[in-house]
Amino acid sequence: MANIVKLSMLDGGIALITIDTPNSKLNVLSEDFFAEFAATLDGLEARKDLNGLIIASGKEDNFFAGADVKQIRELQKQPAHLIYEASKAGKAAFNRIAQLPYPTVAAINGTCLGGGLELSLACKYRLASTSPKTQLGLPETQLGFLPGWGGTIRLPRLIGLQQGFTLISTGNKVDAHKAWKLGLVDETTAPADLIKRASEIIRVGRVNRFKKPIKVATTEKLLETKPGRAIFQKMATGQVMAATKGKYPAPLEALKVILATWNMPMDKAFEVESQAFAKLAVTPVSRALVGIFFADTESKKMPEGVKPSIDVKTVGVLGAGVMGGGIAQAAAYAGYKVVLKDVEQGALDKGMANIKALFDGLVQKRKMSQAEADMKFGAITATINYGDMADCDLVIEAVVEKMAVKKAVIAELEKVIAKPFVFASNTSSLSVDEMAKAAKNPANVVGLHFFNPVHKMKLVEVVAADTTSNETLALAKAFGMKVGKTTVVTNDGPGFVVNRVLAPYMKEAILLLEAGVPAEEIDKAATKFGMPMGPIALLDEVGLDIVTHVINVMHAALGERLAPPAIVSTIQQLKLLGKKGGKGMYLYDEKGKRAGFNPDIQAAIKAPARSMTVNAIQDRLFLPMVNEAALCLQEGIITDPSQLDLAMIFGTGFAPFLGGVLGYADSIGIKTLHQRLEHMSKVNGDNYKPAQLIIDKAAKGEAFYS
Repeated sequence: MANIVKLSMLDGGIALITIDTPNSKLNVLSEDFFAEFAATLDGLEARKDLNGLIIASGKEDNFFAGADVKQIRELQKQPAHLIYEASKAGKAAFNRIAQLPYPTVAAINGTCLGGGLELSLACKYRLASTSPKTQLGLPETQLGFLPGWGGTIRLPRLIGLQQGFTLISTGNKVDAHKAWKLGLVDETTAPADLIKRASEIIRVGRVNRFKKPIKVATTEKLLETKPGRAIFQKMATGQVMAATKGKYPAPLEALKVILATWNMPMDKAFEVESQAFAKLAVTPVSRALVGIFFADTESKKMPEGVKPSIDVKTVGVLGAGVMGGGIAQAAAYAGYKVVLKDVEQGALDKGMANIKALFDGLVQKRKMSQAEADMKFGAITATINYGDMADCDLVIEAVVEKMAVKKAVIAELEKVIAKPFVFASNTSSLSVDEMAKAAKNPANVVGLHFFNPVHKMKLVEVVAADTTSNETLALAKAFGMKVGKTTVVTNDGPGFVVNRVLAPYMKEAILLLEAGVPAEEIDKAATKFGMPMGPIALLDEVGLDIVTHVINVMHAALGERLAPPAIVSTIQQLKLLGKKGGKGMYLYDEKGKRAGFNPDIQAAIKAPARSMTVNAIQDRLFLPMVNEAALCLQEGIITDPSQLDLAMIFGTGFAPFLGGVLGYADSIGIKTLHQRLEHMSKVNGDNYKPAQLIIDKAAKGEAFYS
């Protein structure tokens, strides 16, 4: 056995189970864990000399990270009845804790998620440490199913219908203090006192629970009545539908289970939960979401045997505009010293003001104290002199998108930084290979493509030039993760992955517009498909100056199939910027609210207005994205389909419930996809000419995912 579950005895006849998975930073609920846990419970149940049980973790910052995702993926390949049995088996193990004849305490320090929280819910008491790493939650609906080991039943009954459903349906995590106020934990204490206080609770049998305000308690009692639950069902259903557009079935199914089982005996309620869990876990949506989670987990792995080339302590950022300021704030927030340089003092002052506003926002949201914000803001040095960057270990450029300028700043940096340093470009489309030619040490040049706005967008593309060393790549990836981003490694190529795959989508949207299809219809078809916003709105959001630059770069690199539509010249002539300039494809008022379609763009459309079906518009928009994604794989820009899909989901918001662009392709079927692309290439041009990879997979009956 793996020796995960360790049993020891404390004074007063109190048993202590310490869970500590060997060779892992995290505890996960695996088959090995359950086997050892069951054997340990066998021994405890046979003893008559025990007065209590404490369950704790041997990990520094983790109680339980939830179930083993690899085993979940394997389980999803099984028939629903086997998943149902797995749910019942897990519940049975946790119910043994609930049925012990003495007090049980879950001593929680660090993350306590999913099945780990369900285990703690089976204990009589929950004690949480005040460590900032302590977070509790049930994220199962984010994976397309619901808590299947008792959480859907126990949590709402413990903390109230409204709060319980909110935590389950959103998958949100709460810290120890919020958990105490909700009634999710009975007490909080310092990490060092966790076991001592747990022992005292067992001996005394009393806890210092939070006393909810009378108004809150009264509302909870009202919701427990039949009329109250009916009102809540209507309200909660509306909220879920507004948030999910009906694309994600798990939150609504969780609501049904909670309400249907509210007054049921526990055994019957658990049965309903297991059936719902099994039904949801085999849906395409759940399989897609679990696949994304797995890809995200894989993206965090560093290459074996490779260490970052430099220990980064000071980060330089060139350019104090929207992107540069955002990168500087992210680096300072992560604990780095930062030197922010611009050529103009006015731009620098504006950039620093924007950074301060971001820190002030975090204070207002209570994500950090004012003292912490002041300290981190104070770690940024603003300058107009290259000489102040002499101590930088990593420099990220966010200057104008011109190759000559990028090469010039490399030369300037090499004059003032005498030690080895890594130069990273935030370019969205220019060649990192070409930039590296200007460096004395091309091995230390890499791409770090952040997305706008930096503080909201989760993705960073780490771009390897032909000359980039593995150690530099490891440094860039480690930096991206430390500033809280999901990193996807790509090779160099026009637009890398996200902009490369997005380019034909944007082009087709403009061509539809030129053909007379109203912008609102195009955008509505895209959002109905599952995109967070339509392509015409996205053009304005990204900035038309950036979009036209990328379009021109892609045209030069990839040929006539990505030639700019006619409206692009109108955009450039009118110097339209999009939302940030108040005018783009749409017009915007002073508050940035949309105020109708731009009449100047309308005047440039020569075709009469026409309508198309939603399905026809969706095919025009999304099939060329699939084709471009296949070309990225075919050309070796990226080699792993799951990492490409991860990039598109986190970089563009591509519908997660479809599993990403290539997940969507597999759902269509590669043979069908090939036929549709062949047909559309004859009607709508080379953007739809099937990639050779699609032709080959269709012939072999293969999918992108095995």
